[in-house]
Amino acid sequence: MSDKAHKSNALKNESIDHFFKASVQDLTPTESHRDISVLFMPAQHDGLPADCFGSVLSMAELSRAERFKAIADKVRFLQRRAFRRFCGAIALGIARPLSQVDFTATKKGRPYLSELPRTWFSFSSCDHGYLAAWSSSSAVGVDIEYSEQSVSPVEMANYHFAPNESDAVRKAADRERRKLFLRLWTLKEAGLKSIGEGVSYGLDAFQFETTPGVRVSFAPKQYGGPINFNARLMKIAGCCAALVIRNRPQSRR
Repeated sequence: MSDKAHKSNALKNESIDHFFKASVQDLTPTESHRDISVLFMPAQHDGLPADCFGSVLSMAELSRAERFKAIADKVRFLQRRAFRRFCGAIALGIARPLSQVDFTATKKGRPYLSELPRTWFSFSSCDHGYLAAWSSSSAVGVDIEYSEQSVSPVEMANYHFAPNESDAVRKAADRERRKLFLRLWTLKEAGLKSIGEGVSYGLDAFQFETTPGVRVSFAPKQYGGPINFNARLMKIAGCCAALVIRNRPQSRR
């Protein structure tokens, strides 16, 4: 790479770093600040050009970006992938080009950094922004959904949720029904991510109560059952978002 190209990439990397630092919101629970990091980045449709974000991504990621027909969808993909690298750089704790923060994934899609094998990462996104969490001591899962999206709460709850949860959605007042459904959905997706699984594992693998407070009422026994999990909903304007934390056994030395 020529000196000119190297300087250009360095400037783009610096611009991306400033872009995220200027707008990112720290949503880390106060009581977990030493063990867990949670960041939210609002999606932005102006600011840096798309090719700037693309400059830190891999050829495979750029190829995926080209599959999006809508320009806005392509830009959001590039932003969220660059944001993932931004979070990885923070977790690594050392200055390096974002293009060198290389995430890989398990067979079930959980992202990780080979340099930080004990650090558990989770990412989620919607049209409003990008959510990230990571921890070196616990397993974490996050999910974010646009709160005004078109859904059929009762029908989807009957299909995906446990009977007591779908019953609660059905009985909810009209104006609260979609909100309750999305709260439960985000909690369930976050729960699955905390055990390294996706939706195909079954959303009924976790059950939650949301009143008077959020509580895990059922969780897979092989992961310690509900007592081994903590869950919370997060306040993000225009979105429903959830964080689930699973206690992990300490590694033996």
